[in-house]
Amino acid sequence: MRERALTICVLFLAGGALALGAPPELGIPIECEIGKTCFIQNYVDRDSSDGASDYACGTETYDGHRGTDIRLVDTAAARDGVAVVAAAPGVVVATRDGVADRLVKTLEDRQAVAGKECGNGVVVDHGEAWVTQYCHMLNRSVRVQKGAAVAAGAKLGEVGYSGDVQFPHLHLSVRHNGVNIDPFIGVQGGDGCGVGDRPLWTADAISLLSYQPTRLLRSGLSDRAVELDDLETGAIGGFVADRMSPALVSWGWAINLRAGDEVTAALAGPGGTLAHNRVIVERDKAQYMMFAGKRRPDAGWPPGPYTAEFSVVRGGEPVINAATPFDVR
Repeated sequence: MRERALTICVLFLAGGALALGAPPELGIPIECEIGKTCFIQNYVDRDSSDGASDYACGTETYDGHRGTDIRLVDTAAARDGVAVVAAAPGVVVATRDGVADRLVKTLEDRQAVAGKECGNGVVVDHGEAWVTQYCHMLNRSVRVQKGAAVAAGAKLGEVGYSGDVQFPHLHLSVRHNGVNIDPFIGVQGGDGCGVGDRPLWTADAISLLSYQPTRLLRSGLSDRAVELDDLETGAIGGFVADRMSPALVSWGWAINLRAGDEVTAALAGPGGTLAHNRVIVERDKAQYMMFAGKRRPDAGWPPGPYTAEFSVVRGGEPVINAATPFDVR
């Protein structure tokens, strides 16, 4: 079961049952490097039961999820400004702005955004009862007004973390006559697992959005124990080790881990392994952070080469294997 599932508020539904028209061809709705500066965290849940399954019959979704979540690494990246763009041409039929950006961590946080779970957002009508909805934009970033015609690629706003969110991201929903459609499957579906016979994404978008079940967000080195808040806000990074550093800590942060995954963080230096931490994940995790470190010896760190390591192994095969070499002089 996915942790802290999101509820998406519908800003607008096309009214009236219309004959099925040609669906829009969707381009990438965010200006980032997929797999480098942004990542798909969640897909549409295609399982109608209490379980959850994405279009590839994987677990990168949660029960009832109705869109595609493309996340940034941390809130610092969102504050730097990452554009949300129209996936296809259309007319803006609804907007919301003015909802504060903050990560939901408590019941009180969630109650504060009740009725505004989508946060700041835009809905675009593509004709023939097809609409796309863009949620969780940065506060005061929405650039379009109701009634405006937009071209494919036109800037709608910026990626944020408004509404009911645990990470900065764009949630894109696609609907026809108010019915949710998975853009990877399309209206005709397909046989078995994988992209449908007629997906809504363009061929270029499908290539860029190729399925990646588990991804490394960041890994590196610190001089102290790593807290999740440090990673979520981008407060960690830029540390350069020296002989008098108070500690050396190897850390890693990954998304969409599965039950049974073996996660390891380790620190190696002159003389071999200095610190090692290993966990077998007991259940699916939307995100997971681990670190391993050691306090400075009384005489200081021996000079020489060191390596901060972070890995995820699934069924005996490496899924993530990150190493950060550094020198102590």
